[in-house]
Order: sequence, then C-alpha cells, then structure tokens
Amino acid sequence: MQDLITLTSGPLTARFHPFGARLLHLSLNGGQNLVLAADPVAHPVWYACYPGAIVGPVANRITDGQVKVAGQTHQMPRNEGGATCLHSGPEGLHARTWQVAKHGADHVTFRCLLADDDCGLPGARDIRAQFQLIDATLRLTISATTDAATPMNIAHHPYWRLGNAADHRLMVPADHYLPVNARNLPTGMMASVANTGFDFRTPRALSADIDHNLCLSDAPTQSPQRVAVLTGTDGLRMQIKSTEPGLQVYAGAYLPCLPGTDIGPLAGIALEPQGWPDAPNQPQFPSVMITPETPYRQITEYCLDHAT
Repeated sequence: MQDLITLTSGPLTARFHPFGARLLHLSLNGGQNLVLAADPVAHPVWYACYPGAIVGPVANRITDGQVKVAGQTHQMPRNEGGATCLHSGPEGLHARTWQVAKHGADHVTFRCLLADDDCGLPGARDIRAQFQLIDATLRLTISATTDAATPMNIAHHPYWRLGNAADHRLMVPADHYLPVNARNLPTGMMASVANTGFDFRTPRALSADIDHNLCLSDAPTQSPQRVAVLTGTDGLRMQIKSTEPGLQVYAGAYLPCLPGTDIGPLAGIALEPQGWPDAPNQPQFPSVMITPETPYRQITEYCLDHAT
C-alpha cells in the first residue's frame, strides 16, 4: 500500500495511512501486529468495518440521523437501513484522505478540513489527529476547532488482538452502561452493570453480543484516566487511558470472514473512548457540543507491557 507512514520509538513500531488517518500496524518488540489489518484491494468489504480509522465527526449512532443545533434540525446521512446515522455516514472522517501536517520519526499529525454542512452538520471544522510513540505508549491527541456551534464526538476504531482473541480478558472501571433498543441506539437510560454481561470491574472474557457504551464519567476529564485494561496471550497487556467519558466496547461479532486471512467474527475487539452515543438527542447525557470558544480535545493513550 502506497503512502504508508512508519513510526518507531523504543520497543514500538506503528504504521499509518492518510486514508482515514488509519492505524494499520502496531507491534511491541518486533512481535505480531496487535491490530487487525487486511488488504483493502483484495477485501474491499474490510474498510466498511472502520478498521483503525478515526471516525466522526460524530462517532457511533444518531437517531434518524437528526440533530438539533440552536433550534434548527440538521439531517445527517442515514446509512443503516435508513434508520440511523452510523459514524457520520459514508463520507465521515474514516472515508477522507487526511493531509499529513507534520511527520517525524516518532510522530505524525493528520489534518482534515470539513466545510459547513459536511456530514450534514454546521460549521467549518479543522480537525487534527496526532499520533506519537513514547516508550511503550501510543498517544493519540485529537483536536478540532469550528466557526459555528456543532456536535463533535470523535473516536479511534482499531480492532485489537493481543495474541489469541479467545484469551482476551477485559477490565473497565464502569459501574453503569447504556441499554440499547432494537436499532442499537441508547434508550436514554443508564443501568447498573451488576449481574450483567457488562460488568468488567474485575477482568473477564467478553460476551459475543456486546456492542455497548460503558459509562466512565459524566464529563470529559482534563488529563487521561485509566478506562480499560485488555490482557491477552502470555500476559501481554494494554492499558487504555483517555479523557473521554464513555467507552464503546464491541466484541466484533459481525466482522466478515475474509478468505486467506484469519479475520472473521470475534477476531478482534474494538475499544473506543468517546462521548456517549446519540448525545445530541439525549440532553441528560454529557454534552458533545463545541463552539468557536470551546474547541474539541481528546487524549487517548495505549500503553503496552506484560502483566507480572
């Protein structure tokens, strides 16, 4: 694949592509690729799964693809059977070729400009995603400015596989999750994780049907906090720290079987720090609105080591 960008620092090697500001490879000490990857030419359906991409400007699902800003309803593309807008539709950030604004041996910054009404949303938006390797940590800093009030909820969407996916054990310090309806949209209520398949307060394996937001806090934090620990084969461990108030956990139940690869259902897990899904239509959820005076900023860190 042309235009690959490779970063190295200490024990980490990472590879990216400007299409979707996409993480294609991350390895520790020359080991296996820890994110699922496949040739999009041989398997065009693969990129429909958003692997490794920056998704947004509003990640996750929006009811009827509609949001109201300053009393005006804006229609986003509906790309799930005409019922919802998922990851801002077919022309979202995942489907844009980002500019390479800066590039060094251990860092790269991608930039994407969205014009007013792109993805059906108001505001001329300037979005930047900086990836940096620091020792055994991949740090992602996403920032955005706008010239008009607009919703902004960006997520990073790699599928992680730390060795054998069946070995995964996940810990998330969340007491509540968001129940969903038949369209996989939040019902608007929070529920306790106690006595459910969504209780990861102690490490456990994932159930195949999880595709839910775990509620970490009621607002973004100023500095990254630990939001998840994923442990895989031979004690390989990834700690995720983030400023975001929610973590979407998707076990990958609907990943396609790609001939000639080891990718298929449940082959990898998506762990996506973000704002709560459908927040523009749920006033009781933490707000995802930004303005010219209050820009967007997210920091997420992926810290790799071996459990002792």
